[in-house]
Amino acid sequence: MRYTLSVAICVIVSLVLLAIGTRYVHPHWTLATIYSLQLHAAAACVVAMLAALVLKRHFFFAWLLLAVALLFTGHAVLMGREFAEPMTVSDAGAPTFRLLSFNILSTNYAKGEDITRTILSSGADLVNVMEAQPLRVYMDELSKTYPYRVGCGVMIRDCDQLMLSKVPIETPVVRTLSDIFPDRFILAKVTIAGRTINFAGIHTTKPYFDNFHSLELNRAALALTETNGPLLLSGDFNASSLAPNMRRFLRVTQLKTGAWEPATWPTRARGLGVPIDHVFARAPLKIKSVTRLPDAQGSNHYGLIAEIAVTGQ
Repeated sequence: MRYTLSVAICVIVSLVLLAIGTRYVHPHWTLATIYSLQLHAAAACVVAMLAALVLKRHFFFAWLLLAVALLFTGHAVLMGREFAEPMTVSDAGAPTFRLLSFNILSTNYAKGEDITRTILSSGADLVNVMEAQPLRVYMDELSKTYPYRVGCGVMIRDCDQLMLSKVPIETPVVRTLSDIFPDRFILAKVTIAGRTINFAGIHTTKPYFDNFHSLELNRAALALTETNGPLLLSGDFNASSLAPNMRRFLRVTQLKTGAWEPATWPTRARGLGVPIDHVFARAPLKIKSVTRLPDAQGSNHYGLIAEIAVTGQ
């Protein structure tokens, strides 16, 4: 019985590791979710293999699978650090501003007023909201603090992708990245902390909808690479930075993460969830800090609040 159970665990783990391993040979969109979950999945395989070894200690194949699981876990940790660009001592005096990015869930009308209060009390200079339908009736109130916006009737008829700003939004551009959802990419310029920056918000479709996720990232990358100078991008990417197409996107756009990316989904997992909502910055901008809002306020994502430093001044 112990041997049979150990073999069963090994079979399941081998299939999971095989799925993860395809990313190193030929990534495929059908396995995109497990690529994003590599750290979680590989760590779970490590625990499973330790259990298998307790059941049948001298089973050679179990030791081999444990080694592979440890390798994939370690590589996931290294990949998570590859695009991190932490602050340095020389950046200590750099001026900063604040960004709020939050997918509030399109059906979350019961919490619309609470979310409005959260935005107004956040101290954020710039705000990106995804699935912003619950905020439509609060636009007049929000405009008292954020007089400039794109979305909810300004350039975008619907209240889905929404950009709010305390400072003028210059030359805004709205793009549809695929046929799945319209108008989910906004790119503009704002002058803040004494510097004109490119400011963008995005909401990509889920990675298991055929190859649309990669298509959307490619189109967003083309738009972003046409910009010069500082760039700040935030939004719901529905994928972690471990996914192969996300890593390609970051390389092409030269965007960096903060020192740590907080888990944002699913909310019930709290700190053990997956960071699929991101804040990315391109030099001379650096992410001084990025933290998760303490309350999801009825959404299935946690919001993010980021302190952005304008370095090299």
